[in-house]
Amino acid sequence: MISPSLNSGSKAESLSDNSRKDDVRQMNMRAAKAVADAVRTSLGPRGMDKMLTLANGEVIITNDGATILDKMNVVEPAAKMLVELAKSQDVVAGDGTTTVVILAGALLKQCLDLLAKGIHPTAISEALHKAAEKAVEILTDMAVPVELSDRDSLVKSASTALSSKVVSQYSSLLAPMAVDCVLHVLDPARPNFVDLRDIKVLKKLGGTVDDTEMVQGLVFDQKVSHSAGGPGRIENAKIGLIQFQISPPKTDIEQSVVVSDYSQMDRILREERNHILGMVKKIKATGCNVLLIQKSILRDAVTDLSLHYLAKAKILVVKDVERDDIEFLSKTLNCLPISNIDHFRSEKLGHASLVEEVPAGTGKVVKITGIKNMGRTTTVIIRGSNQLVIPYTLAENAGLNPIQIVTELRNAHANGEVNTGINVRKGIVTNILEENVVQPLLVSTSAISLAAECVRMILKIDDIVITR
Repeated sequence: MISPSLNSGSKAESLSDNSRKDDVRQMNMRAAKAVADAVRTSLGPRGMDKMLTLANGEVIITNDGATILDKMNVVEPAAKMLVELAKSQDVVAGDGTTTVVILAGALLKQCLDLLAKGIHPTAISEALHKAAEKAVEILTDMAVPVELSDRDSLVKSASTALSSKVVSQYSSLLAPMAVDCVLHVLDPARPNFVDLRDIKVLKKLGGTVDDTEMVQGLVFDQKVSHSAGGPGRIENAKIGLIQFQISPPKTDIEQSVVVSDYSQMDRILREERNHILGMVKKIKATGCNVLLIQKSILRDAVTDLSLHYLAKAKILVVKDVERDDIEFLSKTLNCLPISNIDHFRSEKLGHASLVEEVPAGTGKVVKITGIKNMGRTTTVIIRGSNQLVIPYTLAENAGLNPIQIVTELRNAHANGEVNTGINVRKGIVTNILEENVVQPLLVSTSAISLAAECVRMILKIDDIVITR
């Protein structure tokens, strides 16, 4: 038998514990909802842009949800979950980052109302799961299959994604270019898989976005070395992609060479010259007339003396190629990177019609065209002057009456008009398909699934424990 005093104390402790759990849960949900509200006004074609000031003084102007959240200084753990949510949506679908965060925010708001009515978090969580599954099922039934050969539908989809971006006025140029890039790198044997690393984007200041171009070849930012008077243009190029240094050999870090007189110094210099000259002769003997040299962090990848001999041999040199670019260059040129001078053979060279240095904005780039047996890659040169709930929010951002517009939208959907949506430009509800506004099914289904899953996770957290 339990004494009355102990029983009342246990009840008070239990009430206090439950109250704390409710406080933690609501704190998490409000923190996450605050993040959603921060990007809310950036949704849609008439959404507002955000100006982000970074710690280094750089200023970024964007309305991309993933970019905004990635640069935000978020402290609350629950708020960070929404940042990760946007990243997940970006990885899975490549679009809809703002949508998924706003959707999560709207679900959190409804959850707070349900919790206030005394409904258990587990019951809400299970209901969210069922609702998300039903929404995905309905969207899947509404979706229209699109073949990869239907370029027009793919361009419409890309244009829809670009309509809310800073560069929306250039969608007629960028959307077809984006589709052509993907179709170019697509492997027919694996039509459902596209490796975006096969599309290299090179950003150059100067000009306008209208000057953006897709290059059937290879373009990279490093300049041709002219320090020794070497060539800047080579036709019928035979290209060597090397990962070794064309420079004198160095001793180990813990060793040193002591020179006591001038004759020894002359001998060392002579040996260095002979070493470099021997390497250049071996390279020239293979017919190579273009060298792409990987950047070295231990010592100079190529010296002035090396450049002098290479220029005499009429070999075009591009040095300081980034290590991260080697795989892309190798795949594009259909040649293997060479790690040692002893492995330098003609069969390891890539072949192209032309290699030249051309002006691009305020600087220059190296362009390689007419590549023989080119890999499934492409390069886009981006030009510019600088480096700078969903229907309700869309209507609100467009300056419309959200209650009136959403009511009209619901009535249309109830009458079976499933393709009806908000025409932001005209300010009315119309058939969205007739306006060429289409979106990949994956963008919508992943946004719903990820948002619901994130909210369910936040909903089930009832305590925060700080660990060492």
